[in-house]
Amino acid sequence: MGLVKSWMIEMEERGYAESDDHICKDCVDDDALADWITRNAIEPECSFCGAEADGAIAASFEEFTAVILTGLGFDWNEPTHEGITYISAEGGWQASLSTTHEVLWDAGFTENEDVIEALVDMIDCEAWVEREFYRGTDSQRLTWGWDSFKAFTKNHTRFFFLQSQEEDSYGEVTPAEMLGSISEMILSKLADQGLLRIINQETDLIRIRVADEHKKLASEIGTPNPEFALQSNRMSPAGIPMFYGAFDFQTAHAETFDPEAHEGKSLSVGTFRSLRDLTVLDLANLPSIPSVFDQERHRTIHSLRFLHQFARDISQPIARDGHEHIDYVPTQIVTEYFRRVFRLKDGNPIDGILYRSAKNADGQAFVLFCENHQCVSLDDQPVRDEMVRLIAVAHI
Repeated sequence: MGLVKSWMIEMEERGYAESDDHICKDCVDDDALADWITRNAIEPECSFCGAEADGAIAASFEEFTAVILTGLGFDWNEPTHEGITYISAEGGWQASLSTTHEVLWDAGFTENEDVIEALVDMIDCEAWVEREFYRGTDSQRLTWGWDSFKAFTKNHTRFFFLQSQEEDSYGEVTPAEMLGSISEMILSKLADQGLLRIINQETDLIRIRVADEHKKLASEIGTPNPEFALQSNRMSPAGIPMFYGAFDFQTAHAETFDPEAHEGKSLSVGTFRSLRDLTVLDLANLPSIPSVFDQERHRTIHSLRFLHQFARDISQPIARDGHEHIDYVPTQIVTEYFRRVFRLKDGNPIDGILYRSAKNADGQAFVLFCENHQCVSLDDQPVRDEMVRLIAVAHI
């Protein structure tokens, strides 16, 4: 085999051409790519923005192209590799395709059009289709599964969905499998991502009780008794009380006080502290979704994509228009699962869930799996499984 033919075969196999250009980190907006360029810089001048320096600031554009292709390949593939057929009589490719320019631009790693055009010239593939086109990626399948879970539990069955025989129509991640998939994600796939957080005994837990008169005792301001838990909430149905609160007054007030419904009412603002360190699932401070160009973190991308969508979904505002009890059903089931079924690797349960406030964009709200008898006042002596102590009360 001749040298020229061998070179052509090598170029075809790797999927991109050769280049003598170099690129600096100022030509990209992606931290992972900027870090790669810094670590692999070999030239003092950038071929695209013209930046110069005494030392090396620009990496090989040819090697940069290989990194870009690897990143694009996380979400995209060549049509033939996804089993897409080409039928001339039916208009060509039997799927919606994107051009290389579209895929590169949508990836959002640079606003430099010269860099985009140079990559288009370098890359052999001219048309792309979404990876796992027929099956869906892991994050897509989880999102579809969550959508099915919501529809199934709101409109089909909510008490026996785990045993339902009609789940096949909901796709590969069925409603019955959804809770287990989320559990596996937290305990295994994202075990090192800090999703389980400790609330220590020095943390203020703010809870507000709206009533006709001032309240002073932990039993009055804390979790209500079941007979007084008349309202369906985001995480708990009527009759199953939990301890809702926030870490600051503004968020607690926004989450609790309705100006129209509570006009003329008294607000008793209780500051509680936990009697032991509490372990909670933190959906309010999720790790950022890694760049597809950060190969070392590829394993977490699909799980974090889903979890960010999931966290936004369970925190979204729900209008109190008489239908909210239905809209709350999926999150109530999820909460009960984490309260009654989910266990840490050491076999212990968790104590609650943190989530973004639906009423205060910068605030974090929480629900603790705490019952009325587990709320004690300052002078009370804990004797059983008490969880929180009321340390101060203010009235508005």
